[in-house]
Order: sequence, then structure tokens, then C-alpha cells
Amino acid sequence: MLRSIEQLYENKLGASDGDIGHVKDFYFDDQNWAIRYLVADTGTWLPGRQVLLSPYSLGRLDQA
Repeated sequence: MLRSIEQLYENKLGASDGDIGHVKDFYFDDQNWAIRYLVADTGTWLPGRQVLLSPYSLGRLDQA
């Protein structure tokens, strides 16, 4: 399913023990039209850091 990337920016990222940051940017595979990594700003979890997360490591999208 294709979806606008604008809807995904700034989404919060959570783990089983609480929030870990928010989506800051994306790395794409432009040949397959796929997101390869999310750039996550880790907020207070790892202050001042950004990490790469595979979309396969994510559970579900909570749009509430």
C-alpha cells in the first residue's frame, strides 16, 4: 500500500517500557520504492542522538 510520507514524519516511537523518540527522516531504496531505515531522534532516551531503525523492527502504526 502506498502512503504519503508526510503522514509519517514526527510520529512518536515507543517501546514496551515507554517512548523512545520520534521519526525525523527516512532512507529510501529508490529502485524498489521502499523505506530502508527510519532516522529516529531519541529525545530523552539518548539525548542529542539520532539512530537508524529498520522498518522491520517496528510493531504497528498507532494513528490515534
